[in-house]
Amino acid sequence: MANVLRSAAYVLQRFVLQRPYLTAHADVFGLRFRVKTEDVVGRHIYKYGQHEPAMTRWLSEHIEFADGDVVIDIGANIGWYSLLCAQMAGDHDVSVVGFEPDPVNYSLFEQNVALNAVTTVRCEALALADENGTATLHQHSDSNRGRHSLLPINAVGSTEIATMRLDDYWREQGFGERVPRLIKIDIEGFELMALRGAPHLLERCPLLILEFSPAYMRRGDLDPQQLIALLNARGGHIERLDPDGSLVPADLDALAGQNRQCDLICRKDVG
Repeated sequence: MANVLRSAAYVLQRFVLQRPYLTAHADVFGLRFRVKTEDVVGRHIYKYGQHEPAMTRWLSEHIEFADGDVVIDIGANIGWYSLLCAQMAGDHDVSVVGFEPDPVNYSLFEQNVALNAVTTVRCEALALADENGTATLHQHSDSNRGRHSLLPINAVGSTEIATMRLDDYWREQGFGERVPRLIKIDIEGFELMALRGAPHLLERCPLLILEFSPAYMRRGDLDPQQLIALLNARGGHIERLDPDGSLVPADLDALAGQNRQCDLICRKDVG
């Protein structure tokens, strides 16, 4: 019944009152999110109180934080995972850094950190890549603002953004020997290039979560096999998280040849 009422309220707000932005209430930790009304992420949070429930549930059940940990959220969008991790950290001294280069998404990300009075999340208007400089962000329509990419897979609009290597960012911020407890990355096919800019952190990171988008990579003239090879060389266990929440060992040869997106959870023991 609650979802029916939320859905009816969404229709009223969007199509009758024509609100450009809404405040959505999440079921986890009582978080609130200011969202673009027509965006699929915001719509799902507003109507159902959740976003990517399988991954959210897996994280909440499996990650444990310790004082000094750092979370890296690459492709933070409006801040769902950044805020989720900040709340899961509880009283531990944990820093969360979210990278979101799109100006509208970044503004909402900042607003959502403030809206939830969270002080441990740092918002960065940067894209992570294999070199420092600038690049073109190819933007999708407002129906899915999480689909912006540094690969030329969208033709709605574009904007020039700053890029940086994650290893360089870590060093410049003085994080030193702190533990990169989690790197989460979802940047629509550009994951390979961002991870190439973080060889030292990848070696020290016990948990890497990424969205694998082989079709987008091919459209951007990237070979999905190269990303699989990078993950394989990192060592540890690579598993696929299915939408129903089941976790299965990833068939790396099959992954390289498929077209559909999937979520990968890569875990390794680090010293």
